Amino acid sequence: MKIVINTSHQRFGGAVQVALSFIHECCGYKEHEFHVWVGSGVRKSLCEADFPPNFSFYHFDFGLLSLKKTFSIQKALRKLEQIIQPDVIIATSGPTYFHSKAPQIIGFNLPLYIYPESPHVQSWSLSQKIKMRLKKMVHFYFFRRDAAAYVVQTDDVNQRVRIALRTEKVYTVTNTHNHFFDDWQAFPPKLPKKQNGVFRFITISSWYPHKNLDLIPEVQIELRKRGITNVEFVLTLKPEDFEEKVLKGDKVPGIHNIGPIPPEACPSLYQECDALFLPTLAECFSASYPEAMKMEKPIVTTDLGFSRSICGQAAIFFTPKCPFSAANKVEKLIQNEDLRKQLARAGVMQLSNFDTPQRRTYKYVKICERYAKVRQNQN
Repeated sequence: MKIVINTSHQRFGGAVQVALSFIHECCGYKEHEFHVWVGSGVRKSLCEADFPPNFSFYHFDFGLLSLKKTFSIQKALRKLEQIIQPDVIIATSGPTYFHSKAPQIIGFNLPLYIYPESPHVQSWSLSQKIKMRLKKMVHFYFFRRDAAAYVVQTDDVNQRVRIALRTEKVYTVTNTHNHFFDDWQAFPPKLPKKQNGVFRFITISSWYPHKNLDLIPEVQIELRKRGITNVEFVLTLKPEDFEEKVLKGDKVPGIHNIGPIPPEACPSLYQECDALFLPTLAECFSASYPEAMKMEKPIVTTDLGFSRSICGQAAIFFTPKCPFSAANKVEKLIQNEDLRKQLARAGVMQLSNFDTPQRRTYKYVKICERYAKVRQNQN
């Protein structure tokens, strides 16, 4: 079977890590022929020399996507599809803006469209809601036009996508930690040597408004008002996003931004920290949760349905967008070693609810085989 893995449209964020993990795990399927359409985000962490002969790679850099670019995307990818003649195309995140001849399996990872109850969505102005509604209409058009089936990461998202896109062809394949966490290597330290008594929280994320990362300075200020000065927060943002969107021109002590890091360096950075802090307001899934569990780090995160369903007993939860509530939970965690150990143990147990990287790839490949077979029967 000829399988195209399409990452040409992916530039950054968790979707890139999922795609990278999937591509690497496909090395175990020698019976299939893989054609990887490599976008700018995936290219940074992909060493093509590590792959067996049944892999071929094609590079694309479409830059910032827009409606105007959908025509050039269609032209470039259609030309390559005609040469390869794949049986099926899979993109672990969409929309792809490509209307193919072969059936496409496309991942749905846009939580703001299916979680209207999110505090982030509820806080929008009327003009913001109108703008998002128009954007949603465009994205849903491309999803419906291009996808033969969809993959999602939780059963709750599955049900919501079925309703939103009016289809039964939705498959749940849970996300998990990247394969780099299974046998991780220590990178040179990114942070200064930790002073005695300092407690560090890690937040590995690109900037998105719904991630609510600008809550972190507010939490730190609240902690310092209480005389708690031994807490540090570590972020991985572009410098301009950190300065303009998180700090907003202010200077808040105890917050480090080390800049974006490659996926393979993430386990080492977790090891330099003591816990995960994730103030996000909407997710289809966040790999940060199983990553922290794998590294046996306790979790402090937002009290919302998606976070509770993913984390179970491995986290303590605070009221969304409330720095006072978040500071309460941070204070509780740093003062209670038994609680930290309890959460870490619960996280290790919670990992059994997620597909391993190998199991996730197996499910993806089986879905590809199903739709490739449908196409063969139609032909």
